[in-house]
Amino acid sequence: MIGVKKRKSNKKISNDRLVNVFNKVMSKSRVLMESKKRKFLQKKKSRRQQREYAVVSDRYRKERAKKKHY
Repeated sequence: MIGVKKRKSNKKISNDRLVNVFNKVMSKSRVLMESKKRKFLQKKKSRRQQREYAVVSDRYRKERAKKKHY
């Protein structure tokens, strides 16, 4: 389960800010995307398709890592 807590040291944080932080955490966790995907039946990917997907994902990950510090 995902949640955010208001710390004792940061009592000045508003509830709106907490909601924004929660939404950010939820989008990064990809829980909603996964649950929406599961609503619909999908065919299993073949080994070749899985490999292609992994290669492309790895390329995008490397690009994001490169651009992270700019």
